[in-house]
Amino acid sequence: MKAYRRPGQRGATLLIALVMLLLLSLLAASSMRQTLLQARSGGAALENTQAFNAAEAALREGERRLVALSQQPSFTAFSAGFASCTESVPAVRSAFAKAQTGDLCILTKASDLSTSILTQTWAATALQATGSAPTTRTVAYRGSDGSASFSQTPRWVVTAMGSSSVDMSAPATNLFRITAVAQDRGRRFPVILQSVVALEVP
Repeated sequence: MKAYRRPGQRGATLLIALVMLLLLSLLAASSMRQTLLQARSGGAALENTQAFNAAEAALREGERRLVALSQQPSFTAFSAGFASCTESVPAVRSAFAKAQTGDLCILTKASDLSTSILTQTWAATALQATGSAPTTRTVAYRGSDGSASFSQTPRWVVTAMGSSSVDMSAPATNLFRITAVAQDRGRRFPVILQSVVALEVP
C-alpha cells in the first residue's frame, strides 16, 4: 500500500505551532519581568514607609521626653543645652527622680541644625553610628519603653534654638528643634524629620 500525500502541505502546521509557542513564551517572560519589577517596587515602598515610621516614632519620643524634662524643676539649667550628648545624657538623667527608659540629648544653639546642609551632614554621621550608646551628637531611639529593635537604629537629637519672647515680664519661651533620622534595612532610603517645640522656661 502506498501512503497518500496531499500536495502543498510540507509541515506548515508544525511551523505555525512553533511560532505560536515562541510568541506565548515571549509573552510569559514579559509578564514575569513585569511582576518582578512590581514586587521590587512594592518592597522598596514598604522599606521607605518603615524608615519613615521609625523616624517619626523617634521624633515623637524626643518631643515627649523634652516635654517631660520641662516639667522638672531643674529644666532651666538644661534649657541652654550642652556641648555634646555624652555630657547631656547623664546630666538629664540626674534631673528625674525616677529613672527614665531612654536618653535625652540637648545640644547648644551653636549646634542647631538650621540648614539642610547641616542637617544632612548630621544625618550622614548619625547613620554611621552603631549600637545604642550616645555619640557626641546623637542618641539612639529604642522605643518608648527601651525594648524596640530596628534593623538600623534611628537616631535623634534636640538642639536649643534660643528664646522667642519679646515681653521681658512674661515667662521666657524657648524654642527647641528635634531632628530624627532613620534608614531602611537596605540603607537606600534615609528619612530625616524635624519639629520645633516651644516651651516656657520659668
